[in-house]
Amino acid sequence: MYTIKRVSEMVGVPVATLRAWQRRYGVVTPARSSGGYRLYRADDVAVLRRMQALVASGWSPKEASQAVIAGQVHGAAQPIGVRQDEPRRQPAPPLGNTAVDLIAAAADLDPVAISRMLDERFAMISFEQLVDGWLLPELERLGTAWASGKVTVAGEHMVAAAVQRRLNAAYDAAGQDNGEFPRVLTGLPSGCRHELGILSFATVARRLGMGVIHMGTDLPLADWMSAVARQRPDAVVIAVPMPNDVAPAVELVRGVVARQTLIAVGGQHQAAVVEAGSLGDPLAVTLGHSISGAAAALRDLLVSVPTS
Repeated sequence: MYTIKRVSEMVGVPVATLRAWQRRYGVVTPARSSGGYRLYRADDVAVLRRMQALVASGWSPKEASQAVIAGQVHGAAQPIGVRQDEPRRQPAPPLGNTAVDLIAAAADLDPVAISRMLDERFAMISFEQLVDGWLLPELERLGTAWASGKVTVAGEHMVAAAVQRRLNAAYDAAGQDNGEFPRVLTGLPSGCRHELGILSFATVARRLGMGVIHMGTDLPLADWMSAVARQRPDAVVIAVPMPNDVAPAVELVRGVVARQTLIAVGGQHQAAVVEAGSLGDPLAVTLGHSISGAAAALRDLLVSVPTS
């Protein structure tokens, strides 16, 4: 049996979202301990993983819950992620060993090869599939190659700049903030400069219909507080991609919570923010490690909150 916190880590979905899925859709019904805490079985975790996979692939939580429940009752006759009323999507044709190719192009400081590979992949699959299934894992591998000395700082920066240009274009193409609910501020705390993950999240959130205002990198705490006071967002979303980002993220979380605003934390080191004790308030949540799933879960959480 697993606690809800452990299931959140296993599935990659915030605790608040797991509670919402149970309350709104009845996807699973966990047992209760003598103290009233939720306890999940292994098959509950498997169901939640299937639902998370559907949401990450672009399904609404309501559609995903219906499909998962139908699969439980009638038996899953088709792969998860394929609706009954649409043709099965063919997998994207491979680009060969892209991790090695991208690293080789970065090591050779070859902007033409880098651009060609990025353009082919961006044109080949949906943005959501691109981000979670290829782009961010490739950037992690690139970081490992840099740390081992296979790629220079110049090569790593060349790839990052090429990705940044394409993400900026995708963000702009996803639409403009029109002031409608829900409104979300995204960005990085003071001193934090690794933007590709949070910009990917901002783009996916826009594509899901949220009104996103992206604040960019290295925003001082006072300016974050000013933006929250002026924009009055329904949520703030930040990332913690590096160990040095934890301390300013903790400070920002506490400041936003003090203003009675929801703040969601993503990124590789989000767990360190929890360990620092800054997420004890219900207005502060972690996002897990699926960008598409996190964006869909945040939208679902925000639209379930009644407006005043």
